[in-house]
Amino acid sequence: MQRPATPTPPSPADLGLSASRPYRERLLRINDVCFMTGLGRSTVYAKVKEADFPGPVQLHGSSVAWRESEVDAWIAARPAAGATAAGAA
Repeated sequence: MQRPATPTPPSPADLGLSASRPYRERLLRINDVCFMTGLGRSTVYAKVKEADFPGPVQLHGSSVAWRESEVDAWIAARPAAGATAAGAA
């Protein structure tokens, strides 16, 4: 008697993922962006307008979201609290 074939889970390549990017890009809505950055909603949109924050991507209609990797990169580029500029006394 033969055993039924066991389904194998899809490989990362089957899901459109590469070895260099082992995760799936998440899209964050404004509440998540505010939570992650500590910025208010109007501040996020003001910084987008000033080109000081990553722009959102259009989902549909007036719905937008931000790429998590871009928000993470923006957070990482911020100086640490209490850090002084190099060479400042």
